[in-house]
Amino acid sequence: MKFGKSMMAAVAFAVALQAGVAFGSDAKPTVKADNKTAFEAVAAEVRQQLQPGGRWQYTSNLEKEQVDRGLDDMQALFDKFNTVQQMDPDTRMRLFNDQEAVNEILTKRDGEHLVCSDEMPTGSHIPKRVCRTYAQMRQDEEDARMWGNTGRPVPCKTQC
Repeated sequence: MKFGKSMMAAVAFAVALQAGVAFGSDAKPTVKADNKTAFEAVAAEVRQQLQPGGRWQYTSNLEKEQVDRGLDDMQALFDKFNTVQQMDPDTRMRLFNDQEAVNEILTKRDGEHLVCSDEMPTGSHIPKRVCRTYAQMRQDEEDARMWGNTGRPVPCKTQC
């Protein structure tokens, strides 16, 4: 029985984490996705933010497919059981594993995630800490690829 309660707490935490990821890392979860209706809202928000211009727009096609499969699997579990409380321990574990896989991808490709590095400015030996969001880093990479070193647009020779 103790295992069941701790597993349920872990699943509830993971579901709340999913809601937090979907609605902003700084915001407290506004939806507790412990039932079918709440999960549908979270899943719809995640899918919307995977589109161009969204928070997870830099997710690869393969990762988008993995996220979709995970969300579909979780939806099937909620369709069958309606709430986390109604799920047996094996089903809760499956839900938890799906959430972990989806969260890993979304965390890695979160455009709002802040990435800091120490860079050596030209003409100085003193490193400077520079922080940019993941989206800014990807945009800088795309700009560099697009403009090259000439200051003019360069045609893409491979898949852009």
